[in-house]
Amino acid sequence: MATSKERAYYKSVRRAAAALNSDMTLKEALDTIVRCTARAMKAGVSLVLLDSTRKKLIHSSSWGLSQTYLRKGVLDTDKSLAEVLTGQPVAIADVSQDSRIQYPELATKAGISSILGIPVMVSGTAVGSIRVYSKEPAEFTNQDTNLVTTMANLATAALHSRTPYHETEETRQGESQAQTEAAALRQVRTVTYAHPSEEEFAHILDFYHIEWVYEPRSFPLNWDGDRVTEMFTPDFYLAGLDLYVELTTLKQSLVTEKNRKLRRLRELYPEIKITLLYKKDFDRLLAKYGCGPLAQAQGHGISQVLYSSAEIQHRVRELAEQISRDYTGRHPIMVGVLRGVFCFMADLVRQMTTPLDVDFMAISYYSEDSSAVKITKDMNLNVDGRHVLMVEDIVDTGMTLNYVLNYLKARNPASLAVCTLLDKRARRLIDVPLDYTGFEVPDEFVVGYGLDYKEEYRNLPFIGILGPEKRPAKERGRPETSVTERNTSQKRPK
Repeated sequence: MATSKERAYYKSVRRAAAALNSDMTLKEALDTIVRCTARAMKAGVSLVLLDSTRKKLIHSSSWGLSQTYLRKGVLDTDKSLAEVLTGQPVAIADVSQDSRIQYPELATKAGISSILGIPVMVSGTAVGSIRVYSKEPAEFTNQDTNLVTTMANLATAALHSRTPYHETEETRQGESQAQTEAAALRQVRTVTYAHPSEEEFAHILDFYHIEWVYEPRSFPLNWDGDRVTEMFTPDFYLAGLDLYVELTTLKQSLVTEKNRKLRRLRELYPEIKITLLYKKDFDRLLAKYGCGPLAQAQGHGISQVLYSSAEIQHRVRELAEQISRDYTGRHPIMVGVLRGVFCFMADLVRQMTTPLDVDFMAISYYSEDSSAVKITKDMNLNVDGRHVLMVEDIVDTGMTLNYVLNYLKARNPASLAVCTLLDKRARRLIDVPLDYTGFEVPDEFVVGYGLDYKEEYRNLPFIGILGPEKRPAKERGRPETSVTERNTSQKRPK
């Protein structure tokens, strides 16, 4: 006769399997599998999935674990139950004495004594794991391991049937395996944002295939004895870049407080990379894509000429001479992304003295109804084994260039370098390499010499700063606060 434990295990598997065969979303099905496992094991349970770099484990679902423990930080694959990703179960009887735990002190504070990790496998490769956290010291039995293995297999079936993991190379239309895994991870993620600006920023990151985690870690800043009295939780962690991002879009007093916390964080955790996006930074980022309050404004014209036509031509000639020397005997392919680069690239190649080929690409750009960046015009030339020089008009956040460089790297060029006319370093989020730079420009909205604002100003022979924006009538005379912010005053201030 079956024992009560066996009956509980059987019931949990039956319920999890029913969820898999229902019309639940992937997130709902995985949540059910995790919840059924936790109730059967009478323990906390989490599901973590690999990011596309296979260096980080992203929390995807949990049951019975505190938010404090879940926000301990993103897990490193080589520091947290690393053997699981080889396809082997891992059982840890005492977390305080085992080096395979990345955060043993936090686990102890959360009352966790023992951990069981079971791999989640897709097509013979580990893509994550289900982890059981027991508050009582546990010697996990074969029966326990078999239950969690069954649940992991059900999670595999859910991932396989409801995400691009199951699609063929042809149906993915050229997507890399990393992009496929990133798309699967996005389907698992369900986030309740504290402010509309966070959701908009997440959409931009998704568009450029930049993986992110929302509020994954809370950093203690001050203590009263052993009690933490102040913490700081950045809005986003970009795992592939090892970068935290905090958005702030409200009044100056809140910005001042956030700056104080950032200074304290950098003092206590100097190894942490973090950046703060101010309201003006975020509005300009949205305006670049025709979204947000600044996109509804009108430019008066050019308020200042940054670089005259003569200055531009002199600098282009210098760049051409340097590139010609560096590429002597290598016959490079110069690749530009349409359309802003056309003036700069035309002048640059006419000044070159070494043989070269020229090609162009075009990509889709972010809009409110777009889901992911796409190559709308690919190169005509084969770059396999060739020396490629990517030519850009301007590099600001680095997100577009990062996507294009990754795309080109997958084509196996012999070398890959970047030449940009303008470098707006103050706006950088992704630290992309720049081999040749014309001018470093201030954090202003610049137009001319191919650069546009709503398709205007491209034909100007110089580069200038666009004049002050004219606010929509409904915002005249109001404080520096966006419409979305005024309509969401009950949400957590940014």
